[in-house]
Amino acid sequence: MDERLYWLWLAGVLGYAAPQTGSLLDVYGDAESVWLARSSEDFSTLLTKPQRERMELCGPEAYGPVLEKCDAEGIRIITWADGDYPLSFVQIPDAPAVLYCTGDPAALDARGRVSMVGSRRPSPYGVEAARALGEGLAEGGATLISGLADGLDSEAHKAAVRKGAPTIGILGTPIDQTYPLANRRLRAEMEARGAVISEYAPGVTGNKNYFLHRNRLIAALGDVLCVVEARERSGTMSTVHHAQRYGRAVFAVPGSIFSPMSAGTNGLIAAGEAAPALNAGCILEAIGLPAGGLSITRPEGGPAPLGAADAAVLEKFGARPVAFEALCQATGLGVGELLAALTRLELGGHIVALAGRRYQRR
Repeated sequence: MDERLYWLWLAGVLGYAAPQTGSLLDVYGDAESVWLARSSEDFSTLLTKPQRERMELCGPEAYGPVLEKCDAEGIRIITWADGDYPLSFVQIPDAPAVLYCTGDPAALDARGRVSMVGSRRPSPYGVEAARALGEGLAEGGATLISGLADGLDSEAHKAAVRKGAPTIGILGTPIDQTYPLANRRLRAEMEARGAVISEYAPGVTGNKNYFLHRNRLIAALGDVLCVVEARERSGTMSTVHHAQRYGRAVFAVPGSIFSPMSAGTNGLIAAGEAAPALNAGCILEAIGLPAGGLSITRPEGGPAPLGAADAAVLEKFGARPVAFEALCQATGLGVGELLAALTRLELGGHIVALAGRRYQRR
């Protein structure tokens, strides 16, 4: 059986924006293992009752039509286990088990990714700011990420296209739909250099909640988030909350104190929750790309040298995050010994600790 069918089945079991994806895959490793264990193990601590019911409702073969449709229409199915699956999504607990992609998936792990969001009905000031920042970031080597929606999302993508730079659109609709329809040409231009992704399969019926689910992926895929213009209460601010949840730095464009369109961004700056985005240069430096587009060199000396025991632990790390329990098994160390080694590795700059007792090599 095509391995992708197991992943499509698992995505159907979990549903959209499921908070247990990361923990479930930390335990079982892949979708086929979940399928094989479905009747022999108790999933009550990992899955909700509706998810457990969906687990028994149908098998992977039921997703054959989705697989055929994607293959026929040139839609790439990227699973959690795929080498093109973004590492930044692996790090979040509510990652999608499956992504649908058109364009070049290599852009998803490009260095220097900036998520840029803002109002769908921006002021002329917001449009001008998005254009200036977007073009400056694109010229500096950043990859711009947004939601391919009306307003400032589109301005961010257009700025990248004008500069011939890659840009990534994350849809709140099924992958075979473009909303608004007016952005179909823009989408085609984006796919020529970058990518468009969705966690919603072709043919799925749309839902307004999908756009809110989508916002977490915009926040997660960027190294930083830049908010150009937003009201105090808006969908844009939900993206900010996800960025804060994932530990992403947030920048906000200051606006007039008299404009309700800038109440959200000004509030973020005033509360110390966002740094002011005064120009593209300050954002480029935050992601390791100075204004000239050259990489910032690492400090002299690099990470601290390792002892033999810690080096042996570090050897167990690959490109993806590793759960603490998996490291215990791989190293044969006791909990106390392993925690001490991981602490030394983290302080020495060799690894970074993630949510859910997971660790990743720097």
